[in-house]
Amino acid sequence: MAPPPAPSTGLPRLGRRGFLAGVSGVVAAGLAAGLTACGSGSSQAPAEGQAPSAGFPVGIPNRYGTAQIASAPRRIVTLGITDHDVLLPLGVVPAGLTAWGPWASGVGPWAEPMLGGQRPKVFGSDVDVEGVIAQTPDLMIALQSALTQDQYNRLSSFNPVLAQPPGSIDYGVGWRTQAETIGQAVGRQADVQRLVSETQARIDRARAENPLFAGRTHVTVRTDSAGTYAAYTKADARTHLLEQLGLRLSPAIEAMDSKGRFNVKVSKEQVSLLDADVVIVTTAKPTDVEAVRNDPLLNNLGAARRGALVVLDDYDLTMALGSATVSSIPFALDRLTPKLVDALS
Repeated sequence: MAPPPAPSTGLPRLGRRGFLAGVSGVVAAGLAAGLTACGSGSSQAPAEGQAPSAGFPVGIPNRYGTAQIASAPRRIVTLGITDHDVLLPLGVVPAGLTAWGPWASGVGPWAEPMLGGQRPKVFGSDVDVEGVIAQTPDLMIALQSALTQDQYNRLSSFNPVLAQPPGSIDYGVGWRTQAETIGQAVGRQADVQRLVSETQARIDRARAENPLFAGRTHVTVRTDSAGTYAAYTKADARTHLLEQLGLRLSPAIEAMDSKGRFNVKVSKEQVSLLDADVVIVTTAKPTDVEAVRNDPLLNNLGAARRGALVVLDDYDLTMALGSATVSSIPFALDRLTPKLVDALS
């Protein structure tokens, strides 16, 4: 399997290192199988009985303007690092997507089967404006991204760009908003609503089956072998998902001034602020796990002494939790829920 192309150089940076560092495949495949697949880079044909341009033209506002989409797009490039997770279960394989995680295909294992053996163009973490345009997309989707005004202007001079929603932070679009916005853009609102309903039902079931989660405090922290710490805030997808399970963010982290960002740095002198009923530890790289497991500061937390320090040594789980999309949430819950139960029991 060939590695993804090297990121382009000389253009503004889109990705951020470690955003997704620290659904089961059957469920993901089932979602895709229930919908008709399509050719590479081509959106699925309209559902039976639906006019080809039903719901179009449509204007969808974003941070930089409005994406004016005249008809159902047939060829799509995703610049948001998880936006393909919404298209793939619809049977829509993008012509190009942005590298995400360590996988050569650019997608996680919960979505890999949905590619159906197709290999979209994989872009690096820099926005390759010319390379994207060379794919001749009808629509470019950059919801879960850090797209800049200049990049938006250059790309939208070619065709519509679905950029970050108004008022959102970079990489801070909730899973439901992400799915529903993409559904509107591709004219697949009914199919997306089914995905959203199934995902929410999966979350609700995990919450109902585990009443011990209710009101218990949590912190999710990203760290590495160098001993740097960043706690995820209420603006982050991980926190939002855990709160939907009934957990609540530790007041100590909630009180810190994150300046609206999805995480807040915690110094070694402040590590005690990371304590909670359960502390979930994600790593910047899979190779950091052993060093983090032996971190003396983390192991001195009350959570560690109670057996409630959950170090994620499954990097696919780390990435699925950080992604929090309609495709990855079931995958993450299948693997994380038992760990939380053990920690809080």
